[in-house]
Amino acid sequence: MSLVGKNRAIFSYNNKNKNDSNFMYKDFEKTKSYHSSFLNAKFIGTSLRAAHMKYCNFTGCTFHGVDFVGTNLRGSVFKDASFKDCIFVTTVLDRANFKNASFENCYFLGVGVKNAKSFPVDNDGIVILESMPAQEYIMYELREVIERLRGNDIVRRSNILHLKKGRINTLTVMVLKKEYTEEELIRYLPILPQYVTTQFYTVSYLKMILKKIEKSYIMKIPCTPFLRNPEQEYMGLRTD
Repeated sequence: MSLVGKNRAIFSYNNKNKNDSNFMYKDFEKTKSYHSSFLNAKFIGTSLRAAHMKYCNFTGCTFHGVDFVGTNLRGSVFKDASFKDCIFVTTVLDRANFKNASFENCYFLGVGVKNAKSFPVDNDGIVILESMPAQEYIMYELREVIERLRGNDIVRRSNILHLKKGRINTLTVMVLKKEYTEEELIRYLPILPQYVTTQFYTVSYLKMILKKIEKSYIMKIPCTPFLRNPEQEYMGLRTD
């Protein structure tokens, strides 16, 4: 069974109680959850890519660095939930309820936010885009660096920097440019293959790798593969 298939079996919930669960760095890709309760659960660095999580209760949940790419959240409740550094791309929000939810540095691309209930369209922590940023938005030299990374199977298959048909994920670049200059990305991204040994699934994961590259670059520390234990790395603990 493929990894996606295994995750689909492990992280699919139907009429289940998963209140107060910790889903840090779990991969929910293509999972299917219906009518389940996730009250006060933590989703940190979690991928919900192409997941169906319909008519679920996420009241009081924490979503930090989560990618909702192609996720179906129809009819789910996000009252008092907290969203930080999250990315929503073609996410289905029909009748989803966001009453009193908070947002910080979150991006919505091609999402029908008007179909959701109590969605704070004018919230300063939300950026709503109708289409992908143009490639011209990126320096030619940076585009070349990203194109060369397409030759690395792990980076390419992660679908964070690259899209199909030879396109660059310009939304990811836009997010990265909030923390790095294009010159810094040109300097750090070519080192990326030295740090990844398995596929990564979220932009927040990529940002964490870049922070380690930046630190190593500045301190001239020899690179070590990333991440043997992502949860410990996230909490700032050593994994040696």
